[in-house]
Amino acid sequence: MNSHLEKQLLVGGLAGLLVLVLIYLVLGGKRDDLAVLNASNITLQADVNRGYALKDIYEKLKVEVDQQQKVIEALVRIMPTDADRGEMPFRIKKLADEAGIEQVSFALMQPLVKEYYTEYPVQFTFRAGYHTLGQFSSLVSGYEKIINIEDLQMKRDTVNPLYPVSVSCKISAFVYNPVPSNPAPHASAPAPAPGPKKEGD
Repeated sequence: MNSHLEKQLLVGGLAGLLVLVLIYLVLGGKRDDLAVLNASNITLQADVNRGYALKDIYEKLKVEVDQQQKVIEALVRIMPTDADRGEMPFRIKKLADEAGIEQVSFALMQPLVKEYYTEYPVQFTFRAGYHTLGQFSSLVSGYEKIINIEDLQMKRDTVNPLYPVSVSCKISAFVYNPVPSNPAPHASAPAPAPGPKKEGD
């Protein structure tokens, strides 16, 4: 084999080796890119699965919120209005007459403002019998609006046989307070531009 042919073979071998090295380097970079893409794909799939899970939770919560809203609306419908609570002493007097007890007095008390409602208590004094007092309590509990009897105190009256019990209690009406909408914040007025300085300032 002559030297010229050996040189050609050597150059061809080196060129082939160089091509193999370049292919390895190029494909090595592609393999790294593929590994990164695979890892990114796994992360994205996990995010998608988490999104589906959150959607399911959202749908369930939405159903629960809608059910709770219906319950709240039903309660609001049976809560007294401002007009109802203003008439409460007269309505209680009517229930007392219906039960056969005597209303002696009533006194409006300080309203108690809560987060979602305002309690309007009224202090009442009655003369009653034990059975008629029970009937009166039943009529109050069956009233079409939400009212409540509290601080019930009874004292035996030995003087009046018709009404052997003197009763004092607090009866409250609960008026719904709608949640106020947040007012838009007022834009602060820009500061006035400084005027020209006078000589001597």
